[in-house]
Amino acid sequence: MTKNIDLWGRATQNPTPIFEKMFAEQEQYLLEHVKKGARVLDVGCGYGRNIKTLLKVTDKIIGIDNDEQAVNETRKEMAGSPSVEILLADAVTLPFAENSFDLVVLFDILHNLAENKIKALKEIDRVLATDGKILISVYSEDALENRLELYEKIGCPIIKVEGGKVVLDESVISEQFSREELSVLAKEAGLKIADCKKIDGIAYLCELKK
Repeated sequence: MTKNIDLWGRATQNPTPIFEKMFAEQEQYLLEHVKKGARVLDVGCGYGRNIKTLLKVTDKIIGIDNDEQAVNETRKEMAGSPSVEILLADAVTLPFAENSFDLVVLFDILHNLAENKIKALKEIDRVLATDGKILISVYSEDALENRLELYEKIGCPIIKVEGGKVVLDESVISEQFSREELSVLAKEAGLKIADCKKIDGIAYLCELKK
């Protein structure tokens, strides 16, 4: 079975130029939106790429991932930052109390959640402070060609392509969204889009609020 964390590890280590641009834009977007000392949750933290960026501003960071290998390796990577916690957990059942975080980061995760997108957003909303914000990054409606180029480059098997939905394995389904579709998702989760930036040909970076 293909593991999404393995595919994404290959993608971050060997990106195409437009994915390299996306990663750089994501880092900048994080730095623009995180405040010094903020309590931050990184959902789907993987191997800690976002956490390394966040540490430039705050050390009050918890990263979660549902892949045990990623959690173990990232704990080792973050051993020099004892205030950073890395937990094995799932986006749809977060082990935190209400009002726990000023910022929640959901980069490159929402488009893999299939029928759990709304459930995950509602759960994130539950743990978010009243004046907090959620940062998301998802593939845009014109990203398919660039996505397929990356999948080919990293040797990712594709079972089928349905519109903008790419089935990489029975357990890995990757989608893309228009600005309007993101607005609908946010509304259904009881959230609103406060800011939305498009990286042409690949992604949207959005700030969601209560």
